[in-house]
Amino acid sequence: MVVEASDRELLDRWRAGDTEAAGQLFGRHGVAVGRIFRFKADDALEDLVQQTFLLCLQRRDVIDERGLRGYLLGIAYNVLRKHLEQRLGPRGRIDPVKSSIADLQGASPASVVALSRTQALVVEALRSLPLEFQVAIELFYWEELTASQIAAVLELPEGTVRSRLRLGRDRLRDRLAQLDPNAPIDIDASMHSTRR
Repeated sequence: MVVEASDRELLDRWRAGDTEAAGQLFGRHGVAVGRIFRFKADDALEDLVQQTFLLCLQRRDVIDERGLRGYLLGIAYNVLRKHLEQRLGPRGRIDPVKSSIADLQGASPASVVALSRTQALVVEALRSLPLEFQVAIELFYWEELTASQIAAVLELPEGTVRSRLRLGRDRLRDRLAQLDPNAPIDIDASMHSTRR
């Protein structure tokens, strides 16, 4: 029976120069990290995923109770915010409770073209939410994190996350109804259909 190495063991081996360990970590967590950037920074997705893993490696000694996956997702969220702020140039700062990806970037990325009509509507509706709401909802549905886990990733109180999830779902439902008044709106099914 082969015992799989823990994330911590793989991280230690990677830090010691074991590229196979890095590959195993990426295999375990790369898709989840990539989803943080998907539909928000598709043109830089690969670079941002690499930045996230390199920052994790540099800061491996501060991984806390979130574990590696939660820690990586937290780093990815911060990398995303920094990336978006750099794109704004001199304007610089974004307010993740007010600024949406649609406000910051305009049109949906080309990756949306490959989606079904329903999935494309969901992505468009998601992009209209404030960044913090969008990421909280994606972490809940796509990564199946609890409110407590999302709170650790976003470094927010759990009650705030619960509020973001509730308000985010309401806003998502309203935006979907605006985009297509005839479409049935099942947020759970819609969100699960866009996960990949």
